[in-house]
Amino acid sequence: MARLRFFVSLLLLLHLAVLVWVAWGLPIGPHEAKLYFTQENIVSLLMHWGRETLPDFGFLNIRIPFLLLHLLNLLLFYSLSRLLLKDDLSVLISFIVFLFLPGIVSSAVLATSTGLILAVYQAFLILYIKKRRIEALVLLPLFLFIDKSCVVFYFALFTYALWRKERWLLVFTILLFGASISIYGIDMHGKPVNYFADTIALYAAIFSPLVFLYFFYAIYRILLKGDKNIIWHISFTVLILSLTISLRQRIPIEDFAPYVIVAIPLMVKLFFQSFRVRLPQFRKKYLYLAGTVLTVLFLNTLLLLFHKPLFLVLENPDRHFAAPFYMPYWCATALTREGIDTIQVKKRALKYQFRYYGLGEKGPYKFSNKPCRNCKIVTIRYKNRVVGKCYVSKINN
Repeated sequence: MARLRFFVSLLLLLHLAVLVWVAWGLPIGPHEAKLYFTQENIVSLLMHWGRETLPDFGFLNIRIPFLLLHLLNLLLFYSLSRLLLKDDLSVLISFIVFLFLPGIVSSAVLATSTGLILAVYQAFLILYIKKRRIEALVLLPLFLFIDKSCVVFYFALFTYALWRKERWLLVFTILLFGASISIYGIDMHGKPVNYFADTIALYAAIFSPLVFLYFFYAIYRILLKGDKNIIWHISFTVLILSLTISLRQRIPIEDFAPYVIVAIPLMVKLFFQSFRVRLPQFRKKYLYLAGTVLTVLFLNTLLLLFHKPLFLVLENPDRHFAAPFYMPYWCATALTREGIDTIQVKKRALKYQFRYYGLGEKGPYKFSNKPCRNCKIVTIRYKNRVVGKCYVSKINN
């Protein structure tokens, strides 16, 4: 136990140090900028609080609250894993997988509601599993104040209460589900378009492809023969619901993924059950499987964290997955060097990013990301390599 705690603590410190470094240097994204300037929800309030409290901490200031939430989520997940898994090795593997999930890492360094959802959801699960049902029920209304993902959660919890015939939980979730529908509604719009493959790809990106493949297999195996506890039921319901809705329209994956990810300990439990019933000479293929899955997971996360050098090797840096974060910042910096401190921008998300970097919205200049007649070309560089260009023209032109 002492060795496990020491290793987990060391891993946690290194993990947090890398995340602080990434969050410090990652410019504000289009979604974050829009939240910062146009919303008054809890995520926006936390961003403003961080910037006002730590004004000289680069881009880390708007993300400090979410890094703290990430730390809380890691501690909660460790506690949850100890409740669900029997031995230290299983707990350690479960914790490591969760720690390195690309979706979890992203939620730590970006201003999103995912960290809040995970914190309240995991606290609810821990209390519920410990049979502290009253405290668990007290937490449930909090989801209403986070965001619209509560509609999905309340529906999944309703189906669980109905299946287990838990009357008090059933009545409570019916009331909360009705309240969530009245507040947020159900987003069904546009012509039916199949986004099933896109949703699978998003889950693969959040989990890492091989982890998601085995996770999906584990959820299916438990469906056929296994302990269908509350975590499995909610994860299964939300996963199937997201895939079903994606047959008709594109879904906001951030509304579904937090409730699916928390079932990682069940996947680890199934793996070790399959591993330990085999004789030693037949366990090699399971070790190779685990090694391959973890290696791909580590490589995916390392690429996600240490992504900036890719701008130097990609033939088209605009296609870098982090280009929407860096390009506007580098462009705003280049414009400022050219003496331009006000510029008109058509694209709303970019307008909010420029505003965050101190560029005014009114003035004699107009921004374009495509060549235009009589445009002034502003070159964007990273470590002396040209990674892009933006174009500025006088409005009277």
